[in-house]
Amino acid sequence: FTDDFMFGTVMKNKRICKGVLERLLHIKVGKIEYPSLQKTIAPFYESKGIRLDVYVSDPDRVFDIEIQTSIPPSLPKRTRYYQSLMDVDNFLRGQSYAELKESYVIFICTQDPFGKGLPVYTFRNVCGEDDGIFLDDKSVKVFYNVGAYGKEDESELSALLEYLCERRATSGFTQQIDELVEKAKRNEKFRSWYMSLNIHEDDLRRESLQQGEKIGFERGVATGIRKGRRDGLLQGRRDGIAAGSYQKARETAKLMAERKYPLSEIHLMTGLSEAEIEKL
Repeated sequence: FTDDFMFGTVMKNKRICKGVLERLLHIKVGKIEYPSLQKTIAPFYESKGIRLDVYVSDPDRVFDIEIQTSIPPSLPKRTRYYQSLMDVDNFLRGQSYAELKESYVIFICTQDPFGKGLPVYTFRNVCGEDDGIFLDDKSVKVFYNVGAYGKEDESELSALLEYLCERRATSGFTQQIDELVEKAKRNEKFRSWYMSLNIHEDDLRRESLQQGEKIGFERGVATGIRKGRRDGLLQGRRDGIAAGSYQKARETAKLMAERKYPLSEIHLMTGLSEAEIEKL
């Protein structure tokens, strides 16, 4: 659950995403917009953009949730940059200062980010001369040390951190997360299988293209006419590409049929007619 792909896949579920935020921050989250995965913010052409793992907003707040498996010295400054670009992104959407939403940058760390053994480190801007005066600029940075889940007093947050650390579901909510993780893993097997087919398709396409170019070139040379060479090469490329794509579709359909996928789904994935699929 602490790799980017799996975390993002599970957090696409609005109910789970909302539940994770509420447990992490001890707040009630309103209706969230569809979570954005790997959201890119690059407001200016020459500026250094950022890619956020999971970006979520509700009517009053925006949240960036990051999974962090290492602790580079620059991590605190990275949170500063992320938060500033999130604000710029909202300004470019026409918001004024007064309309800026409260923003949270959240880092879920598999190692202790500050070495003090705390399960949670929360940072807000406070007056250096009087720590009872808060700037109240509505910006919050929070780091979670999942390995210290045993030191967290709040049971729901402790269970969530424990799951993130040990992959052990000890609450109803983390059991729901675990079910989604298992489902995502099963789907990932299909994803990996389909990616391997795409690699095979590229190989077939390349071979067919090379063969088509060879045939077209030979035809053009045989006629001794420059136009024939050009036209033959072009036609050969077209024939090769078409043959490679069709062969890939047939192989995909055959493998999906062996795995008992419905005809309608095989047709949708490959473009082959149901009659063609049944003949495989």
